[in-house]
Order: sequence, then structure tokens, then C-alpha cells
Amino acid sequence: MFGQGFISATIFFIVLGVFQIIWIRVLLKSNNHTLLILGILGNSISIFIYFISVSGVTIFDVPPQPLIPFGVFIKALETVFVLASLYVLRTVKAERHQT
Repeated sequence: MFGQGFISATIFFIVLGVFQIIWIRVLLKSNNHTLLILGILGNSISIFIYFISVSGVTIFDVPPQPLIPFGVFIKALETVFVLASLYVLRTVKAERHQT
């Protein structure tokens, strides 16, 4: 992607990627309820932003993105992460109530 909004889009997606890498580590190493909720919200917002962007809207200075199969595949994987996180969150809650 080049042209208007290239730098903003690059920074946005780098920050998003770093967040997701940190979040996965937290998910695997922690049972912190608040951090899991923040990860779920962050990834859900990422999915939402992508579909807003492909609808032709500029968001956070990121120009509209084309709807491509690879992008949909990535967002499907993020959806799996969100669903897995909800499962982990439910498991953590259940463990807290048992102790």
C-alpha cells in the first residue's frame, strides 16, 4: 500500500501487531481477568476496524482497504482468538469460584 495514509496505516498495523503478540503471551501465561478482557476488546475492535475500512471509510487516518480473501482469513483467525479468549475467561472465572 502506498500513497496517502501509508505512514499512518503502517504505524497503526505495527502497533496492532505488537499488541496482539503481547496479548497472546498474556493469554498463555496469565489468568488475569482484566487483561483477558482487554485482549478480547482489543481484538474485537481490530476486527470491527477492518470491516469499517473495507466498507470504504477512512478510520484513524488509515485509507479504505480492499476486501481480499487473505484479509478475511486473518480476521477469521482473530475471531478464533477472541472466541478462545472468551473460553479461557470463562474457565478462569469457573476456577475462581471453585477455590
